[in-house]
Amino acid sequence: MLGAKQQWCPRCKRYVQTEQKQSYVGRQKELVRIIITCFKCRTTLSSKTTSAAALEQSAEDAPTEQ
Repeated sequence: MLGAKQQWCPRCKRYVQTEQKQSYVGRQKELVRIIITCFKCRTTLSSKTTSAAALEQSAEDAPTEQ
């Protein structure tokens, strides 16, 4: 999973920490919806739907912190 990043929030009018949530979509849970929200005001900054297989592949490719 990706760590917290800073993004511009138009409502707060500054760079803020973000929170990322994932939820599965559909009966077979083949799609994953990723929603990034402002940690302070909870405004949705971005939303993306991707396949679960692609998300797992990107998680495997990402280096892990130890």
